Amino acid sequence: MKKILLLILFASVVLSLQAQNFTYKWQKVPMDSTWDSPKPNKVDKIIAKYHPGVEFLMEIVGYTSEEMSKGYPESGLSNFAADVLLYTAQPSLKEGDLALSLTNFGGIRADFPKGAVRVYDIYSVFPFDNTIVIIDIKGSDLRKILAGFAAAERFEALSGVKIVTRDGKLETCDVAGAPLDDDKIYRLVTLDFLLDGGDRMNFRKTALNILRTEYFVRDGVVKYMKEKSAEGVVFNNHKDGRVIINK
Repeated sequence: MKKILLLILFASVVLSLQAQNFTYKWQKVPMDSTWDSPKPNKVDKIIAKYHPGVEFLMEIVGYTSEEMSKGYPESGLSNFAADVLLYTAQPSLKEGDLALSLTNFGGIRADFPKGAVRVYDIYSVFPFDNTIVIIDIKGSDLRKILAGFAAAERFEALSGVKIVTRDGKLETCDVAGAPLDDDKIYRLVTLDFLLDGGDRMNFRKTALNILRTEYFVRDGVVKYMKEKSAEGVVFNNHKDGRVIINK
């Protein structure tokens, strides 16, 4: 039945075209330089207009040996993100400061590809206009934050620490190369987004002092990757055991 209907439809179209005295002819058209135009077309004009503004995004700033993705309690990408904060904050830190860094997993929005990493990739992974801040925090308050992560068995990305948990409690907790001391003052490098409730964190409540660097995280990532790549570093997604959760 379907075949019959199709034949009827085809016949109707043919008859309609014949009624309109429809004719056609074939012609070979050489696809060569004769079609080149000395004037730029509309598409070329659009590309030329925006090219200066996006050209820098295609710059290669580093290389990876494998795809880098985030993962709990740590991963190569999340460790990388936290390391960038600590590295970028160095000019604002003094010798002898007990420093660590923390960034939220929610701020890491994509993966780094295997091979060449462009500025475009960095903007994809870190798309938010978060700036780096340094807060002074008492050891006892820092312990409460880390103990909360341990109880939830979910840590945010950290650098400058060596933590082992067991059954939801901190078993060992080293910060800046030594056991966490409740009475000492630590310098926590983090994001302005986390000061007032971002990702359920509110560091302003316990901060003794806040130093705003006004340095965007993604700019720090670009600088860090360029400088490390110049030293011959090829990034990977390996863990380094900075956070170990035992159940």
